[in-house]
Amino acid sequence: MKVTFLGTSHGIAEKNQFCSSALVSVGCKHYVIDAGAPLMTLLKNHDVAYEDVQGIFITHSHADHFMGLLEFTWQINCFGCFENVHIPVYVPDEQKYKEMFQFLFGKPEFTGRLEYQVYGDGVIFDDGTLKVTAIPVGHYPNAHAFMLEAEGKRVVFTGDMSHDLHDYPQPIVEKECDLVVIEGAHFTLDDDNIVNILKQSKCKKMLVNHCNFARNTKEVLANFYQKVNGAFEIDYAYDTMCVDL
Repeated sequence: MKVTFLGTSHGIAEKNQFCSSALVSVGCKHYVIDAGAPLMTLLKNHDVAYEDVQGIFITHSHADHFMGLLEFTWQINCFGCFENVHIPVYVPDEQKYKEMFQFLFGKPEFTGRLEYQVYGDGVIFDDGTLKVTAIPVGHYPNAHAFMLEAEGKRVVFTGDMSHDLHDYPQPIVEKECDLVVIEGAHFTLDDDNIVNILKQSKCKKMLVNHCNFARNTKEVLANFYQKVNGAFEIDYAYDTMCVDL
């Protein structure tokens, strides 16, 4: 399993950073976690054929996590060169996406080459290569973290969470994870209350994604690492970063 970060911004424009999106690759199959813009260009930049994308999974319905779907949905459905592209798109609710369909095509129905599906809690996808489990978090209505399992590896994308981390996904505490991709926009990592929650993590490596660097500076990250006694490796995620597991 390989994780490639397409965009790692925290929602406000930053130099050399696009909005949240990651590519998970297992062999020749590809899966997209969140769809910050410009998704089509970012996939093309990484030489990913659209027909090899097996699924797109949206953690929650804030624009910096799904706006790449706007162009993607329009182009895939409107140009004949994409007639062989059929991708399931898992969204946490209907409203924003039906409004998007209304804007693009004049009707709100989830029709076309991209197969939009509303997901709930629990296992939402398993194609025999990758299993995706959705875990509710409190950042926004119907927001979720995702646990991904493939090739004997386990990766958790927390998505955006609450300010006090009362919703920190329990699978990270209960099960050994090869990688935890944690957001860094809504809390300060070296705050003692946050440290007490995160130090329970059973993981080999933690990457801070979607990071507000004004809040979680390099000094804060170093303080956090000391406070958890180096229990796991921690670093920032950045655009184009690849992690082989």
